[in-house]
Amino acid sequence: MKNNKFYFLTYLIIFILFYFLFGIWGLLEIKKHKDLIFSNKKYLEFHKKYSNKIHHLRDVNKWGDEENNYLFSKIIFKKDFSNTILLQGDSWIEDISNIKTSEMFVKKFGEDNNFNIYNAGITSFSPSLMHVQYKILKNDFNIRPQVLIINIDQTDIGDEICRYKDKKIYSSEGNLIRVHREEYTRATYDYSKIYLYSELHFSNNFIKVLKFPYLKTQYFLKRNLSLISEIKKKGFRKRNESKCGFFQIQKELINYNSLSEKNFKKSLSEYLVFLSNEKKIKKVYLTSFPHKGHLQKTYKVNVSKYIDEVLLSFDDIRFKHINMNNLDHSKEKIEKIYRKNDPASHLANQQHKDIFLSNIFSKINE
Repeated sequence: MKNNKFYFLTYLIIFILFYFLFGIWGLLEIKKHKDLIFSNKKYLEFHKKYSNKIHHLRDVNKWGDEENNYLFSKIIFKKDFSNTILLQGDSWIEDISNIKTSEMFVKKFGEDNNFNIYNAGITSFSPSLMHVQYKILKNDFNIRPQVLIINIDQTDIGDEICRYKDKKIYSSEGNLIRVHREEYTRATYDYSKIYLYSELHFSNNFIKVLKFPYLKTQYFLKRNLSLISEIKKKGFRKRNESKCGFFQIQKELINYNSLSEKNFKKSLSEYLVFLSNEKKIKKVYLTSFPHKGHLQKTYKVNVSKYIDEVLLSFDDIRFKHINMNNLDHSKEKIEKIYRKNDPASHLANQQHKDIFLSNIFSKINE
């Protein structure tokens, strides 16, 4: 009996020691990720609330001067301006607020033409997410644009089929109401660890040491159960497909996939059907631009073709496609149009303003 008590106490002491050391390591681990952690609880709760509705928001370490910046930012806002432009899209639109010359160009347009302008661009946003985002901006933030600019990036085809297809939730009437966020999937926009570390960050060190081992173990188990589920579903060799890295997304441009075409068109059509009932909107511009692979003839699929085909089903004269694939891109060397060594073909800063934005905003007052 004494031996049993001795072993029990020994094991208990060893467990407590290791638990304590695990907790101390947690303090270092949280500190190591400080650049990804929210600066206050208000920002964390805002991010969690809306990522639960539209899959993901803007990066934690780039935004947050105001909590709404994770979802949208104001380029120009004046109370005496009666009209509003809302810009939606992925990083091509988000970059307006990252590139000074682009932001100043758009701001000047707003000042000269009496428009309040909101930038709602978020990396990897495609029609499904923009659809839900528009409803949130309207209902929660009272943003009701007269002019809506929707940039459809070439990668939206891959984003829709890989990232969002299986995460869309519809009402009983068939209306899209939300797109679930990633949880324990190891995917690009999985915030599980960031949210966990942020919540612990707001606790004192004793609570951190006490909670970290338990919560980190729980996180580890859930993440690996998710991995096992993917292996069972797709096999070991395809276990990482659900992470939807860029090269998985890019495959949809290199080779034609009929399911991807159908899925993308369905997502875009659903959004346009919703917008057709938004009577306050006077103009909806859908914009598209070729990637480097299109100019080099290595991509077989172009999203601009899908946009044109979807628009054939609508007789709403407010919908217009600004197709910048039709521009003469031979005037500049391809290397000067796009950022160097960027597989996603983002435009160089000057070209972002001079080619992309100039062509869009020149159409608004026509």
